[in-house]
Amino acid sequence: MEPLVSVIIPNYNHAPFLKARIDSVLSQSYDNFEVIILDDCSKDDSAAVIEQYRNHPKISHIIYNTENSGSTFKQWHKGFDLAKGEYIWIAESDDVAHPDFLKRLISEINGDKDVTLAASGITVIDENGNKIGSLSISKSIQPRKYTGKQFIRENMLIGNHLFNASSAIIRKDALKSIPDAYTKLKSSGDYLFWVELANLGKVVEIPDKLDYFRKYSTSVTPRLYASGQAFMEAHLIFNRLKELGFTKGLYHNIIVGFRLNQIRRNPKFNSEEIRNNCLDVWQQESQSESVDKAIYMMYGAYRRLVRFICNYI
Repeated sequence: MEPLVSVIIPNYNHAPFLKARIDSVLSQSYDNFEVIILDDCSKDDSAAVIEQYRNHPKISHIIYNTENSGSTFKQWHKGFDLAKGEYIWIAESDDVAHPDFLKRLISEINGDKDVTLAASGITVIDENGNKIGSLSISKSIQPRKYTGKQFIRENMLIGNHLFNASSAIIRKDALKSIPDAYTKLKSSGDYLFWVELANLGKVVEIPDKLDYFRKYSTSVTPRLYASGQAFMEAHLIFNRLKELGFTKGLYHNIIVGFRLNQIRRNPKFNSEEIRNNCLDVWQQESQSESVDKAIYMMYGAYRRLVRFICNYI
């Protein structure tokens, strides 16, 4: 029998996109799923959209917060507690999906109980649904199965390369081993969550661009970088990577070099004081900023060369 998938749709003020999102879930060619809709006290017309689906047989829960939680990651956690499925899909409320998204991912991982995380490639769309680009984890043109440690070393040390939660499904029974520290972060909770999850088992990457990630001007990400919060949270994740043993030797230089280069190149800090505070935190991890940056640049060139060769072959 096909395993049950719990689809969590955490929503906040995405009324213009919400119907398309819910319809893209309900139209999946994979049939064994439940849908959990969580609204975080939206101020727009989200409730009117959601209520259209109140009696749909696939909808198992509709929950409205009376106060905004302040974090989509807290909404994730709430959804996990409600989920009954063997797998969970966090279907962000402003994205959409190819009808075969679930079918493709489940067919690739079903039967391997060691897989804790699987993700597809991404088609980037604008607010009107027009394709404007694509993203993938490793640029591989073939499905890949990683050990968790391999996935973290290759894809999660210099930033979060699992770009969109909507592109991934996770094994529910792995969640009991994940600390809830990710729920306390504003910008990087997903990054920490993927690291913790990958560290528990295997990861599968499917290059097919089955997730449609909506990118538009009201994104909160630039604001979190301008405030410095993204760099401070990245440092917390660096400390966690250190605890897990991923920052030894040159990996330490690569991560620190990446962050220092990122801070110095970011033109949109809210103030010079914020920039200097971020630099200070990361410079404390460095014995030589110039060495760290040089090692990071060489590592980046090496990764680009490997990807070019693999795609050419």
